[in-house]
Amino acid sequence: MLGERATGSSVMRGKLENNVYTSPLGHFRVRIPWLSSNSTVRDETSVADTVIVTIADELCREFIVSQRPGFLGAQSLAFWVDTHIVEELKRLNFTVQSKPLMTRNGPAMMLRYRAAAAAPCSRTAEVDGKKVVTKLDADVGWYVYHRDGRFYRLIYFVGIGPDAPSLWYVNREPVDEVLAQFAEGFKILDSKEQPAP
Repeated sequence: MLGERATGSSVMRGKLENNVYTSPLGHFRVRIPWLSSNSTVRDETSVADTVIVTIADELCREFIVSQRPGFLGAQSLAFWVDTHIVEELKRLNFTVQSKPLMTRNGPAMMLRYRAAAAAPCSRTAEVDGKKVVTKLDADVGWYVYHRDGRFYRLIYFVGIGPDAPSLWYVNREPVDEVLAQFAEGFKILDSKEQPAP
């Protein structure tokens, strides 16, 4: 089998069936990407109408899907993303590339940047007889959507560099391609597609 089925946590609020996660209120669903062994899927619903799903595996990769309430008002999605996300990332000294996309879920904004020592994994090396734990650098990509008073974000973090783990049958990079494949399996559901409570 080319990849492993993801295992959901025992306290999952949404539904994981046939490698597809559906959010607790049925606002979105996402196909779980090919993962290495010991992968995990967990979700959090700490605030009303807010869902965060985190998918991680041993290849130093983390896929995040989030849903949060919010309104654009008269602003465009590009302006909102630039004001509320890109400006904050720039304040943190990230060099952010952004571009608009048209997706199966409508308009989206794509962001990409590199982050030093921000990978979802670490490596242990021996230096002068002592074990030293270091974080790998990360390549990060985002898709941001807005529909029906909700913002949706798909985020992909991957550890990069010569020490990053890999498997020949699982794509880790380039970030924009892996994120685009992940986004193909993401669907914002219309009210008629949402499962009955």
